[in-house]
Amino acid sequence: MTGTPDLDIPILWFSLEDQADALIYTAHGRISNATFQYRAAHDVLALSFLISNQTPDDPFDLRLKTLIPHLTNSSKWLDWCSSRLARTLSGLSAADYGLACNAWRWLTGNRLLVDSTSLCPVGLTAAKGYQVGVEQAWQVVNAVTSHDQ
Repeated sequence: MTGTPDLDIPILWFSLEDQADALIYTAHGRISNATFQYRAAHDVLALSFLISNQTPDDPFDLRLKTLIPHLTNSSKWLDWCSSRLARTLSGLSAADYGLACNAWRWLTGNRLLVDSTSLCPVGLTAAKGYQVGVEQAWQVVNAVTSHDQ
């Protein structure tokens, strides 16, 4: 067909999302992908894979173990991700770039969440998705790596 624009399919981002889905499934079994915690962990894992400078040929367990130090707390992950993201994004296709940027914006935006520890008088606290995502992603990676040993 002439005159039809080429489709820019975000193959890399879809691959990273598949890896995140597989990890979450391996760690927790079938869970709803409609939950805030799932999406936050999913996006943190996908972005972590994106910026980690690893290749698909690297053994998967090694790739996971290299993520663990960055997932130990949300501030560390945020610094690591934000320091590498711009450089990484510059080499992506427009479609991959757009989805990675959407994930970053979603993770770093404020959300009002029910605080399970009830430290706030009304039980609510302002949080960013990356804080929840890093905690959940660490649990996922830790569960998968400790299960494999």
